[in-house]
Amino acid sequence: LCCTRTGKDTFKIAISGMPSKCVPTSVRMLSDGGYLISIGGKSQVAYQTSKADAASGMKISVNGKTVSFSPDYDPSSLRTDVAGKLVKKLVPNGSQLKKGAPYAEIEVMKMFMPLKVEEAGTITWANNEGAALAPGDLLATLELDNPENVSTATVFEGDLDVAGWGSVGAS
Repeated sequence: LCCTRTGKDTFKIAISGMPSKCVPTSVRMLSDGGYLISIGGKSQVAYQTSKADAASGMKISVNGKTVSFSPDYDPSSLRTDVAGKLVKKLVPNGSQLKKGAPYAEIEVMKMFMPLKVEEAGTITWANNEGAALAPGDLLATLELDNPENVSTATVFEGDLDVAGWGSVGAS
């Protein structure tokens, strides 16, 4: 989708590559931190209930229904989902790891936790021992032995059925 600001609170949402097929939209911030969103003449109230981050994704509430946007499953990016410190690299750069093998130890609240790979592959370190880590920080990358075992997200290329969907210039 392609979103273009057309005014202070108004936008035009169109399918990428098809700018003439669009829906008029307005977004207004509410005093309680939510948003009043009007799409095709229908209004919705939305709230962001958890911030987006690489570890847990994002959650929003639209008209009382929760929508979760989970982070992509990417076993080639070795990340931590908690804050801590990279205490020890258990394998050197370029090591071949089997699925489930531990590759690092991190310290979290005076406890040591092993981190394990989810797929087999070759590790390339992106952080050094002693580094302070935030949730979602990249520790290393993994060149997967079998990348075909991991499915990736595909771009939607169909048509959308949205109330108010029309064409530029249509009344």
